[in-house]
Amino acid sequence: MKIKRNIICLCLASLAIVAGILPAPRASAYTQQDLNNINSKISELRTQMKAYEEQASAFAAEANNIQNEISSLQAQQAALKTQIELKEAEREQLMAEIEATTKRINENSDTVGYTIAQYYYNDEISTIERIASSDSFSSFIDEEMKLSSLSDTLAGIIEENKNLKAELEVKKKNAELILEDLNSQKSQLASLERQQTALLVQARENESSYLDLKNSAASQKASLEEEQQKILASLAAQYNVSNVTAGDPNKGGYPYSNRCPQQKDAFADQWGMYICECVSYTAWKVYSTYGYMPYWGGRGNAKQWPANARAAGYTVSNVPRVGAVGISTGGAYGHAVWVEAVAGNRVYISQYNYRNAATNYQAGEYSEQWVDQGMYQYIYFGK
Repeated sequence: MKIKRNIICLCLASLAIVAGILPAPRASAYTQQDLNNINSKISELRTQMKAYEEQASAFAAEANNIQNEISSLQAQQAALKTQIELKEAEREQLMAEIEATTKRINENSDTVGYTIAQYYYNDEISTIERIASSDSFSSFIDEEMKLSSLSDTLAGIIEENKNLKAELEVKKKNAELILEDLNSQKSQLASLERQQTALLVQARENESSYLDLKNSAASQKASLEEEQQKILASLAAQYNVSNVTAGDPNKGGYPYSNRCPQQKDAFADQWGMYICECVSYTAWKVYSTYGYMPYWGGRGNAKQWPANARAAGYTVSNVPRVGAVGISTGGAYGHAVWVEAVAGNRVYISQYNYRNAATNYQAGEYSEQWVDQGMYQYIYFGK
């Protein structure tokens, strides 16, 4: 049979709020009002713990977002560093070009100076005198042609120098502007990273503070629960809860079956489990089957049973067997069932307080069904 698992299980042990009316108690150090008061305080602490945990989670999420932002800034810084290194390499190359160009300008300047000097000199000497001073007529012709060629390129050399100087100025200005911009971006990113780091530290401190508040509330809650157990034990003795007999056999023989679900959580059984809860039923089944059920001392929520059982020397296994208690640790409190039969990888269970929309079971009611064995861990109380 396929089971629809839209389950809401509220298997509270001794942390539920007492509902219903108890018969008049006998003389005792504790009263129903004592229990109501301490339950109210525990409920308030539980609410505070939830609020603290939500605040801590919010700050943790904020811190994670800030950390992601810091990582992004660091990645941008790394990219900028690479760009700066590239631009610095280009700048070095530009400086080498500038040096080479400067050398060319100087050479051109020397050439221009020589040309002007030659023309000035030759302009002072007559052609006859230049011929006479030459080694030969051919050398005179060569010299004249050389001067003529230099004269033809003089304007070009001057124009080239002018262009080279202008080009160098543009390159130098662009290089400086690029480096200035990159360094400015780098500085801005570093400033943002410092701000984000400060926010991260604050968020982590806030998260830690709220976790400390939650732990403090949890400590107070644990102390109140110890007192709560004393009150429960006292009230259980007053109302003869320890002297119970089996109830309706069609409802698991549970002693309080006639009170369920109307008086669910009205009082605790002899093991400190509130009646009509899954753990109260399985505690009774263990007791009625094996003659003994440990008192967990206020640690009776279903999800706490595996650790309690191991501490008490009982076996906890993933393999089901008849007469074992099955434990699901899902949800806030977990769920406890009694194994009635095993068939392959399916187990037939009985239980209380199992709410299932598919079968119309309500909170605090008795039910039976087949389930997959993998849904539970199994505690062997018998030998």
